[in-house]
Amino acid sequence: METVINDFISRELVRDQALLPLADDAPLVDSGILDSLSLLRLVVFLEERFGITMGDADLLAENFASVNTICASLRAREPGNQQAAHG
Repeated sequence: METVINDFISRELVRDQALLPLADDAPLVDSGILDSLSLLRLVVFLEERFGITMGDADLLAENFASVNTICASLRAREPGNQQAAHG
């Protein structure tokens, strides 16, 4: 999952090639890789690629801080993990 998301961000969203290769723990928002427009592109990609629907509550900056945090929030959505995500 990390590789798929990292590849998409590296290919589609990173404008400054000096930031590549992108580490899974690289700060996406703080480094300027993710802004409001690129966040929307990323959300559309995640929804299509992983067959999920993200609501407003999911679109918190801390959920997109890095590739690792994106993957953690996606894994929390998987069946069987819902209790952990909400409790």
